[in-house]
Amino acid sequence: MGEKIPSGIPGLDDILNGGIEKGWCYLIKGGPGSGKTIFGLQFLMEGVRNGEKSVYISFDEIREEVERQAENFRWDLSEVHFVDKVSEMDILSTDLPFLDYESLAEIQSIINSIVELKELKDADRVFIDGIGIIRDMVKDPAIYRRIMSSIINYFNRNKITTMISEEFTEIGRGVTSYLTSGEFVLDKVERNDGGILRTLDVVKFRSDYVHLGRHYFEITPNGIVVYPIIPPKISEKRRVRRQISTGSKELDKMLDGGIYEGSTLLITGKTGVGKTNIGLQILMENDKRGEVGVLYVGDETEDVILKRYQELFGYEPEKIVIREFTSHEMSLGKFYNIFTKDFEELKPTVIMVDPLNILQRVSLSENELIRFLKILKDVTHSLGLITVATYEVTKAADVFHFTGAGVSFFADYLLLGRHVEIDGEIQKILTVVKNRFGDHERMARILNFERGVGVRISEPLKRYTGLMGVSLTKKGN
Repeated sequence: MGEKIPSGIPGLDDILNGGIEKGWCYLIKGGPGSGKTIFGLQFLMEGVRNGEKSVYISFDEIREEVERQAENFRWDLSEVHFVDKVSEMDILSTDLPFLDYESLAEIQSIINSIVELKELKDADRVFIDGIGIIRDMVKDPAIYRRIMSSIINYFNRNKITTMISEEFTEIGRGVTSYLTSGEFVLDKVERNDGGILRTLDVVKFRSDYVHLGRHYFEITPNGIVVYPIIPPKISEKRRVRRQISTGSKELDKMLDGGIYEGSTLLITGKTGVGKTNIGLQILMENDKRGEVGVLYVGDETEDVILKRYQELFGYEPEKIVIREFTSHEMSLGKFYNIFTKDFEELKPTVIMVDPLNILQRVSLSENELIRFLKILKDVTHSLGLITVATYEVTKAADVFHFTGAGVSFFADYLLLGRHVEIDGEIQKILTVVKNRFGDHERMARILNFERGVGVRISEPLKRYTGLMGVSLTKKGN
């Protein structure tokens, strides 16, 4: 493995296990507006910051257009050596595009037009934008391959780290794909709800272990930011796990004593059964112990949560951090990176996601959501974090359903809330469905919330049957 240098793209170097390898060529593919030029500019600006000679060779846009894009990100290109190859391809001023490129002299001329550029002397980084125009000019694929091979080998021999952008073609199978040391594909994908997400696919990377596959990114006012979903490097893993109280003696009893550190509690049910309030009670108990908790809330605002703490629990949080998030422009990658930053900076002991349904909405597939939750669970378990999550069951009222989207595996403890009718009155019923660490109470209990106190849970409903249905009927007197 050679020397690695920073790419200049936040998040990308984490995927590449430290950065890109110095002195090799890499390919950026994507359709119109996918961010190829921004990617290349950001790569060059990183070189400028590090005192490296950076060269931009453009077959696609004139200097004024490139500078206009750079101004959007407050990048000063005065120290970037710009080579305008666009004018050479202008059919109004040259006959170059009409050559057949069958003679050795013609082939050599197009190679030399790049490798003999005076700007390349002592260059450290080069971005070649729009190399696909050469492919369009050269009709024979074999000749195009030899041209590209000669150009790429020149940069490799001279230890120039190079990014080459090319229009989107078949992933991983174009001529340039085989010749370069890595390939990044930028794309825009549509979610099920119609939202558009940007993705970066690391197709290949000739180096040590990297995280291949699709990752999310955004184009921000500071440029491209990648949001990888990869396990963080955890120096110390929690081994001894305490059993923590939920703040409710009755709920602790139902869970066989409380919740273990490093475990996941999933609270499911229809809207209005009290899922969020149970989670807030657990966060409050953690807060009373003087420990940090983080609430990621999607359906309510921070003001509403604080008001609920005041009115329902009579409590003012001290170390509970509330993060509002919505499905708008959210991706699993962005959420995961917000979470990882929080546990690095805040060192929480309890986190809560309310509800998981928002993460389901922003997922591109059910399998992607499941993979994400597995990684999240592994991280929180290693760190000894308690994870509380709610999930709103959207099935019809007369359908008995624990969760949806296959997320029940995520739970070490699974609480199910239900609306039932008892003697003509709608009641909230709470049941422990799963406890991975031991026994648990199997009887249903009535769940209430007392203003100024919080969660109130009744004795087990031994005299009632029919929990699986909508209504409960008395057995005798």
